[in-house]
Amino acid sequence: MREHLERIALAVDEVMAETVAIGVLTPWEHVDWLRLHADLLDRLGAAAGAGSPVSGRGELVRDRAERMADRLNRLPSVERGPTDDALECLAVAGDGHFFRGEPAPER
Repeated sequence: MREHLERIALAVDEVMAETVAIGVLTPWEHVDWLRLHADLLDRLGAAAGAGSPVSGRGELVRDRAERMADRLNRLPSVERGPTDDALECLAVAGDGHFFRGEPAPER
């Protein structure tokens, strides 16, 4: 079952990233979209168990959503570099194919 939950999490990551990449979301819709993504990953992580690669990924996405909301509200934050953002996205998605400009792998 754990393997199936991990596959579902990867599919959710891909669909959520594709929707954002289209560029149809306003900044606040993007924040809400990231929060929804985090909630879905949290549920999958809870079902998969504490030792699963899925557990904890929701928190990374939620942190990104809250940093984005802080920027939209013009609150000061700790500066991050582009490498930090890329590593976070890689950790969240579990696969860096979209960083290399490649299509999503067939599953």
